[in-house]
Amino acid sequence: MDICSKKQTEKEIRDIKDIKGIREYGNIVIYGAGTIAGHVFHCLSGAPFYCLVSAFMVSEKIEGVHELYGVPVIDVREGGKYRENAVILIAVMDRYYEEIVQTLRQEGFRNFVSMTFESRLWEEVRAVYASELWRREGREYLPLKRTLFGMSSDNDAYGSTVYDNVARLSVSGQPCDGVHIYRACSHMDRQIHTDLSEYDWEIPIQVGTELTQTRTSPVCDNQGENISAKNQEYCELTALYWIWKNDTSSYAGLCHYRRHFALNQEMIELLAESHIDVILTVPMLNFPDVRTVYIHDHIEEDWNIMMRAIADLAPDYYETAQTVQNGVYYYAYNMLIARREILNDYCEWLFPILSYCEERCSGGAGREHRDSYQNRYIGFLSERLMTVYFLYHEKRYRIVHAGKRFLT
Repeated sequence: MDICSKKQTEKEIRDIKDIKGIREYGNIVIYGAGTIAGHVFHCLSGAPFYCLVSAFMVSEKIEGVHELYGVPVIDVREGGKYRENAVILIAVMDRYYEEIVQTLRQEGFRNFVSMTFESRLWEEVRAVYASELWRREGREYLPLKRTLFGMSSDNDAYGSTVYDNVARLSVSGQPCDGVHIYRACSHMDRQIHTDLSEYDWEIPIQVGTELTQTRTSPVCDNQGENISAKNQEYCELTALYWIWKNDTSSYAGLCHYRRHFALNQEMIELLAESHIDVILTVPMLNFPDVRTVYIHDHIEEDWNIMMRAIADLAPDYYETAQTVQNGVYYYAYNMLIARREILNDYCEWLFPILSYCEERCSGGAGREHRDSYQNRYIGFLSERLMTVYFLYHEKRYRIVHAGKRFLT
């Protein structure tokens, strides 16, 4: 049966929450031809989805580029045949989404959905992909909600592994005794229009406080033992360092002013009594591998120095580091929640490696290429280092995965 003929309104297509809804369309077109579009293509093309992507669509073709990964690249004005019987997956950075939506509407397209970098649907697809990847490798991928509430694994390969009615329940409250999850924020933060009251259990901590006279939070990362002055390079890690040195809760964690764990008060309280050791976010996918994408987006010498740091300071982890750099995923954002003894051990391992990198990267190769974005290299490296640490300890710790919410 040709399921391409099924019609859905724009509202309905925007309500798609998982890959099952996308696969009801016989034609899938990816809008974009950059890194995110490539990751979406590789993810959907392989197990467990095996989707057929008909084309990459762009606002303006690059001269001489007619295909990508063997799939045609077409101008949006050439895509008339996909208006009715295809779903357009917008796979770009979030800041370009509204502009692309306007272009699609002008060209008569109505069946499109966000698969942007921060979108929930892209995270949902990544979670299903990771679950299948773990299974093929003989490992177990544990979603937080299933672990907390004793839910059985869904037999449907495309069932939700991140979001459901439980995860969407929201109960306002206060920080739970024994579980302190800090929200890194700064006087430079963009304005958030989303109501933050459902995250009352988070504790705001101002980062980079030593670098400004402005105060935005009662808790500041320059109180007590701290590295607040290094915030421009260390990013949210100045908050992690502060938590390590100054907080004594049984569980401690870190999120961002715009990126929050998909948790609620009930789940936080259950966590305090659970057997969970660590909560991480859904892995970020990198194709062809983590190292290649890193050196495409950042400075190659920084990566090489990080690997030398592991070899010199933590040689037992070097083989795992090689596995990470040759693999297709890492844990992004430096977001985690962990038992106190695990967080302490992680920080004792992490910060000496970062100091090693700081000493050798700051005046070395690539320094002349650092703008304000690339100057955050310590923060970027630490995301990959977090992956190394927890992959090394995955048989020792009970690690589960939670969804992330990106606020605008």
